[in-house]
Amino acid sequence: MIKLVYRTDVHLAAEAPQSRTDDWVDTVLDKLDQVSAIAQDVGAQAILDGGDFWHIKMPSRTPHELVSRVSAAHAGYPCKVYGNIGNHDCKYGDYAFLPESPLGVLFNTGVFQRCYNQHEALFTKDGITVRVVGIPYHGKKYDLNRLTAITRGTEDFLVVMAHLLASPAGGEMFGAEDIILYAELANLDPDVWCFGHWHKNQGVTQLGKKTIVNIGSLTRGSLSEDEVARVPECAVLSFSKQGVMVDRRPLRVKAAAEVFDLAGRVRQEARSMTVDAFVESVKTTLTAAPVLSLLDQVRGLQVPDEVKERLVSYLEAEGAS
Repeated sequence: MIKLVYRTDVHLAAEAPQSRTDDWVDTVLDKLDQVSAIAQDVGAQAILDGGDFWHIKMPSRTPHELVSRVSAAHAGYPCKVYGNIGNHDCKYGDYAFLPESPLGVLFNTGVFQRCYNQHEALFTKDGITVRVVGIPYHGKKYDLNRLTAITRGTEDFLVVMAHLLASPAGGEMFGAEDIILYAELANLDPDVWCFGHWHKNQGVTQLGKKTIVNIGSLTRGSLSEDEVARVPECAVLSFSKQGVMVDRRPLRVKAAAEVFDLAGRVRQEARSMTVDAFVESVKTTLTAAPVLSLLDQVRGLQVPDEVKERLVSYLEAEGAS
């Protein structure tokens, strides 16, 4: 039997996300240690990293000391780590800048092995062969040929880890970025698809004989409901003559109240509601009375007087009538 452990979207950075109150580096390194322990426990041949290991795209903002700590943490791993490239791993989200990025350092020093594009991984044990192909993030409009062009060779199992959005519904994210429809994968050669990029845990889906692993980010960095309530996990992929089995492994995390600025979340939501209400009020007023002057339209807004007074003063200063 061959066992591989899959993790994705670690988003390590020297500074904690604005929503977190704990020591972000210590918290993330603890999760990396947990993944190592799971790999040790199951006797994994390798760990697959789905991309966005780093969070800050500009190389100058990731200190050498942090890269050193990452290298030390992985020195104790029981097996090699094969890494894909995410949009946060390189400057401008463009992997043409990989050589100058912290991820490029991890590749060049052997802390990570490359697993993207022509860099593939092959594992053989007990008469079973597993081939792993990586598709890096390559922009908001996906080149679907990168998926359809991956064909089976002599291996028993073909695995693809892709740093791309995917879901049962497909479509687009906010009308800007493609979302791969699970059904589009049904007739392609790969046996297992491991997706990164989307932090939401969409679980493991069986699509005929295909297995889709889309378990979300290894860390929680924002205050959205899914992030606060979500328990990060990795997945153990087991390959045998009987087929593929996926064992989801939740990680130990502290209670949300211990690590999130929940009071800040309330303030954030209140500000968002206020802004949304103001914008809607402006749209409604301007649509209902397009013949009025700018000043008259502002005076008719359903907002506090001090807001209207400031708007009026700005318009009058600009000579509006």
